[in-house]
Amino acid sequence: MPTFHKSDIARAQLETAVDIFLKGLSYHSVITLAGAASGILDGLVLAANKEPFIDYARRVHAELQGQMPGRIKFAHYIEKMFGISSHKHMHKTGTDAVELDLKRQGANALTKAIGDYIALNGQEEPFVKAFLQRSWVTMDGQGLMKKYAELPTRMKPKTES
Repeated sequence: MPTFHKSDIARAQLETAVDIFLKGLSYHSVITLAGAASGILDGLVLAANKEPFIDYARRVHAELQGQMPGRIKFAHYIEKMFGISSHKHMHKTGTDAVELDLKRQGANALTKAIGDYIALNGQEEPFVKAFLQRSWVTMDGQGLMKKYAELPTRMKPKTES
């Protein structure tokens, strides 16, 4: 039986999710695949002593709100915001229907996973470049980079933990 490294599984999920997203085929699938890849990548980024997306987001939240949220609770909050939780399971107290902005939440779920992928592997893979290029064009890349340059260092992602 073949053996697979978790990073290869996450890469395959992410590569497929980006392809589906860029083709506009199934945002439900994008969210599901990106969420699964994120689950793997978060642990791998932590194991590599780097800052995962969720910890960066917690740090920014603490800077803006004055309080560091708990990791598990905040990760769940992000998963709900990005539509990942809606694609994972049904809660006993939940409803049968959910309201989702699939394209936006698909882009957000991919951004989360791509961020962790880049922390581990850089941004040279064709699927990463394709997603970043799409994001640059659709999100005013130049304007975002100008705002990013003006941020204090404490608000920027850590390159090493």
